[in-house]
Amino acid sequence: MGASGSGKSTLMNIIGVLDRASEGTYLLDGMNINEADDDELSHIRNKKIGFVFQTYNLIPRTSALKNVERPMLYAKVPGAERTERAKELLKLVGMENRMKHNPDELSGGQKQRVAIARAMANHPAILLADEPTGALDSKTGRLIMDIFHKLNREQGMTIVLITHSESLAEETGRIFTLMDGEITGERRGALADN
Repeated sequence: MGASGSGKSTLMNIIGVLDRASEGTYLLDGMNINEADDDELSHIRNKKIGFVFQTYNLIPRTSALKNVERPMLYAKVPGAERTERAKELLKLVGMENRMKHNPDELSGGQKQRVAIARAMANHPAILLADEPTGALDSKTGRLIMDIFHKLNREQGMTIVLITHSESLAEETGRIFTLMDGEITGERRGALADN
């Protein structure tokens, strides 16, 4: 959490190995990210980290199913396996009946559920979610948070969530507050002992 310009998205980009820190050390699974080459960083982004953004970032003229398959294509997962996994993921987020629809045929909440399914395509250990409910109504936002809780509880996935919402932050295990690129506070959320 933190005000606009506090460094939340920058931190998320560093954790997601989209950007490199200008100083310090970042170890991910024992690898020093600052010393990793571009191929290693690409592999980490594709295999270890899933991204969910407020803007969805879906490919417009491609079905929900093909959008979810895309990361597996880059990971060289065989076609039949890709399709089967994408269908399973869309079912997990309640989108099995809309898998043949293109993004412009989906509501904001439906697009976000497809984006979550896509983020999980390669079994990431970490899911980074930057204001994933910010553009959604409260009912749809609740559905998205319920999906995140299920992923954390049932699959052990670590979810790093950026939010301006105090009530959403309280649903987590740990809450960090940033200001001017520094962590200025840390407290336990409601799920700290779960």
